[in-house]
Formats: sequence, structure tokens, C-alpha cells
Amino acid sequence: MYFLYNFILTVSIIFVLPWWLFSLFKGKYRKGFWQRMGYYSDEIKNGLINQSPIWIHAVSVGEVIASTSLIKSLRKEYPDIKIILSTVTDTGQQIAKERIKEADYIIYFPFDFSWSVKRALNTINPIICIIMETELWPNFLKEANKKAIPVAVINGRISERSFKRYRMISLFMKSVLESVRLFSMQTEDDAKRIVALGADKRNVNVSGNIKYDNEFKDIEEEKGKEIKNTLEVNNSDRIFIAGSTHPGEEEMVVKLYSNILKNYPDFRLVIAPRHIDRVGEVEEIVKKMGLDTVRKTELLKGSRVKDQGSSNTKPIIILDTIGELSFMYSIADIVFVGGSLIPHGGQNILEPAFYKKPVIFGKYMMNFQEIAKEMILSGGGIQINNEEDLIREVGGLLNNKKKMIEIGEKGYQVIMKNRGALQKNLELIGEMIKK
Repeated sequence: MYFLYNFILTVSIIFVLPWWLFSLFKGKYRKGFWQRMGYYSDEIKNGLINQSPIWIHAVSVGEVIASTSLIKSLRKEYPDIKIILSTVTDTGQQIAKERIKEADYIIYFPFDFSWSVKRALNTINPIICIIMETELWPNFLKEANKKAIPVAVINGRISERSFKRYRMISLFMKSVLESVRLFSMQTEDDAKRIVALGADKRNVNVSGNIKYDNEFKDIEEEKGKEIKNTLEVNNSDRIFIAGSTHPGEEEMVVKLYSNILKNYPDFRLVIAPRHIDRVGEVEEIVKKMGLDTVRKTELLKGSRVKDQGSSNTKPIIILDTIGELSFMYSIADIVFVGGSLIPHGGQNILEPAFYKKPVIFGKYMMNFQEIAKEMILSGGGIQINNEEDLIREVGGLLNNKKKMIEIGEKGYQVIMKNRGALQKNLELIGEMIKK
């Protein structure tokens, strides 16, 4: 089965080679190219001589943020063991370098060719590999198993959609999962699915969701005022933040903005697209609807130039920086979390909930199914189906400040109630390291 996997991988590379070379030329994969091939700088190689580090892999921004509290705790628990953190995406790298100073080296994860993962494992020689949220690369797991390097999947989840896809290659998945020593899954359903795919039941634990244990940043009142001053919003303004939006969602929130302005001229909209390279696209969407925009970086420089013929309303603010959305939620009155009104799977709704903000999200929350369920059942979040629901719910909340406060408090309590997964995972990892 591995032969077939590698054959398909090779054929796929041949077919996508022109696109890949174009992406490389544009810079998408240029950063860390040699690390992706399993080659590392002399600084890293010399720093790892006679070392057996803890290697943590977090594919992108969400997984990096989820791993933050774990890495900080591992640094305290094992001060003499080096920590390597790898990502796949450039944005993941950037967030990791900004937020996680406890990692000795932050690298790119190797492409899943046998020769590239062999070279990476030989150079790093980890005492343990920790993979965040079920990022399973067959050749990497196979080569780690050959070298007797234990692999742990932490905060694991298998959505119903992923489960159905994996079931189509269940025989292959069974051989892949045999290379993993520990599955620490978020829920009982996740555990059942991973066992059904072939994981040894004795290696599967249910530890809860480590995202509840994230180190959320407290924002003092003065800092909140500073953020508002930067964005040129008044204390009396009603601020609506649409965070981590995807194509198709910006149009909805801009229509919401136009609708709500009729009754609330002090209504302000902040849009934070999930992918920063879409900022220009979002600006075009707003412009086509006859409204003005301003980027956060323009406000910082004081360089905004208002377009001729644009509306007299205050501009829609577009967050074009990385790593600031989580604490930006602290100044909001109402929050919509994107990736949820289109079939993407949702984004993290815990960050605004920590600041006791009423959180609205769509029906497509497959990636955060249990969290969304908890929020809905507790009354700490509002799930909607479409644009009309969004307009109705936001309008209703603006008319009912008491309800806004109640929803925000209930969402915060969901976080407090579900903490504890971090400690459970630290104990499981500790047992593996001792062995």
C-alpha cells in the first residue's frame, strides 16, 4: 500500500509541477524550501548535536495557537530538552515566531517523500514527535516508527466528513495508524472514529480539547482604548467584528452593515479575512457596494486617502495584520466568526467568547463541532443559517444589551468549565518520554 501511495504522490507531483514551480517563483513555497526537502542550516544542525529534542508539528495558524500552552508547559517541565516546532504554512511560521519564544527552533515540515522525511528525522533525532490535531503523513509516520521514535497525536479529531474519506482507504489507514503510539482525542466520537479506522484501542485516550486551555490575553481598559484610537472608532460606536471570513461571507457582512446603518449610524464594521492575501479582494467587494474601506496598517501610518465618490459613512476597517485578531475581539460589541456560513468547517469561536462577547457563527462548524454544540446548549453562542438570520440576530442584539451581556457571560463560562485537557495531555506525554 505504501508503494501505491508513493506512486500516486510521485505522479501527482509530475502533474502539478508547473503550478508548483510557478508558486515557488511567486514565493509561496520559497520560504523554507530546503527545510521542506529535509535540509537544515548549520546553526540548527550544530545546535542539535547530541540532542534528542521534542518535535511538535502544527500545520497552520489554528494548530499553532492550540499548541502554544502545551509548548510553554513542556518548556517548564523539561527545561533541558530542546523543543522544535514545525509548520506547513508561512502564516503558521509567522504566528509561531511571534507567539512561541519557548521553541528553540521553528522550522518547516518536510514534504512527505521517504527521502526528505528520513533526512529530517536523522538530523533532528527527536525523543518524541507530537502531532497536533491528526495531521497524518504516511511516510513520516512510517520512517519515525522504523527509527523507534514514538509519535503522539494530541488534541486529535476526526470529523464525520474526514472519517468517510478515510474509510475508503481503511486498509492503508490501518497500517498508517499502527505507527502512532498515542492518540489523545478530543471527544468520545473522535476516539470511536480513530479506532474504527484501525488504531489500537489501547493507544487511544479521550482528553478533551486543549483549545479551552489556551492562554487568552487579558486586555486592560487602557489597552482597549488604545486599540479603538488606532482604529479611529469612538467609545460610543457599536463595533461588529467579522473574524476569519472566507469568500462568500464578506458580501453577507457588508450587506448586514448597510442594513444596520439605517437604524444605527454609530455602527462600525471590522472585517478580518482568514487569509491576509485576500485583503485586496475584500476591498473590491466593499467598493462595488459603494462603500469606503481602510486598512489597519493605513490607520497606523495615518496615510488613508478617501476614494472620490465613496460614501459619507465611516469606512469599513479591514484588518490586514497577522496575529492581532484574537485580542481585537476585546473591543467588539458583537462578533461573527467566519468559515461557518460556507462549507469550510468553521473557525475558533473561543477567542471572542473569552472576552464575553456574544458570538454568532454559521451552520458549517464541522471542525469545531463539540465546541459549537457546547456554546449553543449553554446559550453562549448563536448559530445561524444564512444572511437573513445574520441581519436579524445582530439587529436583535443591538436592541437588547441585557441579552448581549448574558450570552457573553455564558460563553465565557463554557471555557472555564471545560479546562483541564492540557494537564491530561502533559501527563500522557510525560509517560512516553519516561519510557
